[in-house]
Amino acid sequence: MIFYHGTDRIINKIDINMSRLRTDFGRGFYLSDKLGNARDWAIDKSGTWGIPTVMHYVIDNRIFSAAEVSRLRCDKPTLEWLNFVRDNRRRDMSDNSTFEPRHSFDVVTGPIANDKVAIAVGRYCRGKLTAVETLEEIGTIKNVFQMSLHTQAALVYIKSTAYS
Repeated sequence: MIFYHGTDRIINKIDINMSRLRTDFGRGFYLSDKLGNARDWAIDKSGTWGIPTVMHYVIDNRIFSAAEVSRLRCDKPTLEWLNFVRDNRRRDMSDNSTFEPRHSFDVVTGPIANDKVAIAVGRYCRGKLTAVETLEEIGTIKNVFQMSLHTQAALVYIKSTAYS
């Protein structure tokens, strides 16, 4: 299967430790099954100095069945997905830990939350929205899923093929 990663430079070696903190599924290497999505991310990430770059990767299908790979699959926004995203994006004074990801999964797949997620999850955490209201407010980008790889065990199933 082909997946894409939008970035601001060519990635010669994936280093999960270089990934951002407090993302939907925690620190990890994120991929999309949609080329257009990766192009948008590349443009967003490149800012003034970077060069929009889309890396193309082949994912070995065995990543979804290998016994040594732990997985979480969310097919649509559910309460489990919402709480998982909330826990990974959480920022508060009582949480001084920089340990990420905040779960033990090697691979996580699920919907990409739209730009309202940070505000909606914050309101949910403060008790201003119920779970149902939060899921309605968040919404998702139609037909776009993301895959995040969080460990070396997951990275062995990925191969870079090209960039554009």
